[in-house]
Amino acid sequence: MGRKPIRGLAAAALAVTMAVSGTATPAHAADGTVPVQRVGVTVLQLMNMFSDGGFTPEEIAQLVTDAIGAVDDAESVVLTHMDALAAAPWLGAARAHIVEFHDIEIFEEETLWDWAMAVSHDAEVAAAVFNAMTDRKARNDLGYAIHTLYPIALTARVKAGFGTTTLMRHYRDALQSIVEEIKPTCTSAPGELDPHPSIYQVVHTCTAPDGRQVVFQDYQYFGEWRDGPYTPESLLNAAGAGTSWAVARTVLQLMDN
Repeated sequence: MGRKPIRGLAAAALAVTMAVSGTATPAHAADGTVPVQRVGVTVLQLMNMFSDGGFTPEEIAQLVTDAIGAVDDAESVVLTHMDALAAAPWLGAARAHIVEFHDIEIFEEETLWDWAMAVSHDAEVAAAVFNAMTDRKARNDLGYAIHTLYPIALTARVKAGFGTTTLMRHYRDALQSIVEEIKPTCTSAPGELDPHPSIYQVVHTCTAPDGRQVVFQDYQYFGEWRDGPYTPESLLNAAGAGTSWAVARTVLQLMDN
């Protein structure tokens, strides 16, 4: 069976860790990765590895085992972020899928088929609800559900012998929506200390993907940088750290490479 050359899981995890480093990141796993991000990374890496469409029983077992491990690491982070949306009917289903996923290996065939279709449906609903929302905090929280539901659905469909091409395309579309719709926005202005001849100061005021206002500064004193300097890209990274936007951007980059 042919294989598409890809980076190993360890290399991908390192890239993920670097991409979302910041002061407000979620809890990290023992290997240093952001747990919720490892779910998408693990499934995408393994599906790329088996991208010719033919999965042996051993390969399916590897995909399921590794995905379950990633979901185990992510569960507490995902549920914490989703608590703010507890009234949404589909959220109850999302929480249940995290629990049910641990039993995927013992599902009877018809149960597996039904569940694979159900979790695929809930992933699609979560993406549709995200696109209908306007509140940044709610969208950021829902992003964590999307980051968990689609990889679980893809794994379930592989296990059930279903196709994944359409759902993978929709997963990419959902990631793109998160990246575009809750992207951090920043404005920059000279700081109050800037008129001093020995001081250079620029204050960057940013709206984070979860709606928080965060402030950064470029601060130089007698030619020595104390803070900054920030670039447009590093401002995005800093303002977006620890949010589902940061997860979406990194997993989308992995998907496109």
